[in-house]
Amino acid sequence: MIGFRQRSSDRKYGWCHRSNVIDLFSHILPSSPIVEVASTLQPKHFSYLTNGPKYVSPCQSRFSNGTIDKIILREYNHIIQSFEKGLTKNCISASDQRAKDFFTDIENLLRRLHTNILPPKLLARAQYEHRIMKSTRRQLKKSNVIIRITDKSKVFHLGSVQDYHEKALQYMQDTNAYREITSGINPCHDHVQTVLALIDPMLKKREINLELWKQYMRPNPMTTELAHLYFIPKPHKIGTPLRPIVSSIKAAATAVSHFLDLLLRPMFNRVTKETTFINGIDFVRQMESYRDSGRLLPTTLFVTFDVSNLYTMIPRDGAIFALQKFLYKYAENRRVHGMTIDTITRLARLVLDTNCFVYEKKYYQQIRGGAMGSPFTMTLANIYMWEWEYPLIEHQKMHNELYGRYIDDVFMTTNLSIDQIKARLNIAHEQDENIRITCTIGSTVEFLDVLVDNNQGQLKTSVHHKPAAEPYILPYLSDHPRHTHRSTVKSQLLRAARLCSHVEDFDRERLNIEFILLLNGYPPKFIAYHLKQFFRKNNALSMMEELDEVVYEELHRKLLYQSTRRERQEQQQEVIITDGNPHENSNNNDIFIHFTFETGPMLKMNTQPSQVGTAPIESITMETNSEGNLNQILPDELVILSQSSIQLNMTNMIPSQVPNIPNPTITHQNLTEDELRARRREARRRQRQRRAEPRRQARAPQQQQRNQQRQERRSEGRRRRERYQRWQERLAERRQQEYDDSPRYEYRSRWERRRETI
Repeated sequence: MIGFRQRSSDRKYGWCHRSNVIDLFSHILPSSPIVEVASTLQPKHFSYLTNGPKYVSPCQSRFSNGTIDKIILREYNHIIQSFEKGLTKNCISASDQRAKDFFTDIENLLRRLHTNILPPKLLARAQYEHRIMKSTRRQLKKSNVIIRITDKSKVFHLGSVQDYHEKALQYMQDTNAYREITSGINPCHDHVQTVLALIDPMLKKREINLELWKQYMRPNPMTTELAHLYFIPKPHKIGTPLRPIVSSIKAAATAVSHFLDLLLRPMFNRVTKETTFINGIDFVRQMESYRDSGRLLPTTLFVTFDVSNLYTMIPRDGAIFALQKFLYKYAENRRVHGMTIDTITRLARLVLDTNCFVYEKKYYQQIRGGAMGSPFTMTLANIYMWEWEYPLIEHQKMHNELYGRYIDDVFMTTNLSIDQIKARLNIAHEQDENIRITCTIGSTVEFLDVLVDNNQGQLKTSVHHKPAAEPYILPYLSDHPRHTHRSTVKSQLLRAARLCSHVEDFDRERLNIEFILLLNGYPPKFIAYHLKQFFRKNNALSMMEELDEVVYEELHRKLLYQSTRRERQEQQQEVIITDGNPHENSNNNDIFIHFTFETGPMLKMNTQPSQVGTAPIESITMETNSEGNLNQILPDELVILSQSSIQLNMTNMIPSQVPNIPNPTITHQNLTEDELRARRREARRRQRQRRAEPRRQARAPQQQQRNQQRQERRSEGRRRRERYQRWQERLAERRQQEYDDSPRYEYRSRWERRRETI
């Protein structure tokens, strides 16, 4: 039997369909792109960009450069691979006849759904958005503009390439964390050899835990690429500074960085559990525990401070020393999962030594801190901060006060005077020249997404919205499964109920949530229904009629101490690392299949179990994945320079749209001007072929029909010529026969006739 996750019927509850909401909410803009440069974009282009990075246009496969056969084959292979793994886990061969028949039914269903005609209204909307997207690409190519996603508000930011270039160079000069490789040689090949020279002997001697190490973590010389640097704007700060991000997905030591993070982060979390905030919910839990223990007094002050440029300012040698000290102190028998401290230290140095990247066609090495984007960087920075904050933690314990940190943001409670706590913070500030802090002291402070207030010894917490935050969530018109929109409403209400300690604050936040949902195109009936479902599920339906403090207190306490999804994931990760058997308690008869979601005929993929026959397994659940978001489907090249001295570089593109860096393992050859022109001509020819391919595919049915008609005309002409030739032959034979049968006179010469006459 196959179980599919079905969508709720919109008409059953009187909800508006997405296509019906377009005209109703198209004039409402939940968030606008932040524009700091002149461009040629028109209002319709800005209106399209207001959908935000999360927005997914409908029916993208209908406008894909690939053929329908390729799309179907990709989806089919993805689904079949999941099925084969599940069948193998259940001791069923994929070559079984039942499995083969089932796979055939899946392929037929995919082909039928992908080739069905779209409804006219949906097709018109998809075509319009596709034209707007292509027009946006063309307009951006005409301007000296760079587009990015902002750091906090998560909306689009349009800025000048010249401005980005100047700020990037200024950041490098201020931090002194980067050094240019003056030789001009791509270091990627050397990095691969360095990593392999260290990893292979360790694997051979079993110095690395083989249960955590996976085969794909070994770098492949043919697919490894050098990292590249790009910047994310922070428009909520004065001057719109930039945050550097090193994209090292295919770098040589990225897998080693993942391995170290997987190895050390659970250990660090266990050691620092009492002084680490997981998120805002965990912060509220510890604050209420602090209050319930009787330590919150009317004179209690709250202290928050953040560390500037933590990742790039920590010294490398100091970070390695802090790592060794941490492992010597907390590692059992000076080993972590059977690995010695020396082995871990060598791997950590390897990650830091190979931290190189390309920026504006130049190669750089980071000589301070770690790359923001490398998984191990956060763990190493946390360990370095743990070494720095340990005296401050002991000071707080001695005064029976609360201390907690979330990466580079710290929260403390104190009953000392303001002068005394400032003096203690000055000592911490001068403790390490690499750590610079900016503090705030008061009875009401903001920490993470929580506003905490000490009102004469009464604790009050509520949701804090940063000034840079935009009223933007996943738009209702986005091509996502309906359960995603339901989860959006539920998650917003859960967050409000967990963070707000008083019913008035919760009611105010509920109204704010409804306003944000309306701005993002959610129908009022949809919002009202799921709001009622939220209260009914949590046995607090009376709150829709009257704000009851007692009922809300029970609701708040119940939801606050429920495990969040992140906490469940971390617990599961610890079980995997500790036991090495993540599927011990899972049902082996369950197979979870993910397929690409798309509005239109593909909606029937998970609502027609009868179309795919019967699988040789008891329970199968099919889930959906949305297509790429607006950030991923925007132009391949969002920036083109018009009469500018700055050349096109890696930071001028969204990270997912960075051009491929040539494989450094291939020996570089200096090309002549003629060879370069020949390569450019060949590239342009291939580009024309790629652009013409969709048109050829669109004209293929008509061309095939014309060829068939031409062939039929040729065959008919051949048959006519053959009939005419046979008629000519029969006519010649008949004439010859008539001639032979006609009477003839005997031929006599003139002399014979004359002689007879005489």
